[in-house]
Amino acid sequence: MKKITILAIAFGFMSISANSQDLKSKRGESFLPEKGDWSIGFDAYGMFQYLGNAFNNSSNIGGPYVESNIYQGIVLKKFTSATTACRVLANLQFTNSKDTSYSQSDMNIMAGLGKEWRKGKTRLQGYYGADALIMLSSHHEKNTATDYEYKSGLSIGLGGRGFLGAEYFIFPKISLGAEYNYSVFVSSSPKSKTTNGSTTVEGNSNTSYGLSGVQTTQININLHF
Repeated sequence: MKKITILAIAFGFMSISANSQDLKSKRGESFLPEKGDWSIGFDAYGMFQYLGNAFNNSSNIGGPYVESNIYQGIVLKKFTSATTACRVLANLQFTNSKDTSYSQSDMNIMAGLGKEWRKGKTRLQGYYGADALIMLSSHHEKNTATDYEYKSGLSIGLGGRGFLGAEYFIFPKISLGAEYNYSVFVSSSPKSKTTNGSTTVEGNSNTSYGLSGVQTTQININLHF
């Protein structure tokens, strides 16, 4: 329900000035990207999640628990024409949580290169394309009360994905966008290590293949210049 609320708020913002399809501002500025333009897009999910919680009157109850979560997705584009662009992307996620005796940390990094094609002659633009990806991830947890520790090691993955999205230009060269993607990947994980007291057990290394569809739409703020 929260995800639906977040998306509803996002598309509410995208409908601002929906009745106006002028492609030039009153100052003569073009709303849409042009050949030679650059664009940088930021993941706006956190902002809409905050607004969604505000509308739902959601709150978090504090306690003897500390958590930090750094997540940022960035997409940099170079427009080779008004309807095509090359793009570089990076998704970074670092999570740390800790209470009196237990701690956990996770790292997930994804970077890629891609090509984008665009459709539409109004301020609402559709786009599609593909990215080549590299992924890094690790997991570590420790419980001092039970003398337990787990280390996953650094997993490395390679893959590609197709994407489909749309963005609405609310101001000249400033847009809100929503994107869905589907990926295929192969990943390799080293031996994990689990310690219980004085006993340490190594897990097996692993290579996996799979498909990964994004279940929620990624919301972006895009700045063109």
